[in-house]
Amino acid sequence: MAFNPDVKRKIVRDKKTDVHHPCLMCGAKHIRPDAAHIIDEKEWKSKDKKGNDSKFNGIPLCPNCHRVFDEVLRPRLYKALQDFGATGLPSKWERNNKISV
Repeated sequence: MAFNPDVKRKIVRDKKTDVHHPCLMCGAKHIRPDAAHIIDEKEWKSKDKKGNDSKFNGIPLCPNCHRVFDEVLRPRLYKALQDFGATGLPSKWERNNKISV
């Protein structure tokens, strides 16, 4: 799911200059940047006492890097952290969170 528009704006735009932040991964400036969830929305909301999504759970990414983050990086980070002995990792990081056809 997507961030609500107010939260997305806080993630992708600089509040002082009202200009889009560059992609956090590749540095490209995109006309319509994505606000990517770090922790999946449902999992974040289940841990938050108020059930709200937060700007602290998002990063500005271009659409290409957003896909790489969701489909490749999060599952690899999960595996590496799990092998290292980390516990309490977000369960949704274990695998690609997108539906493939």
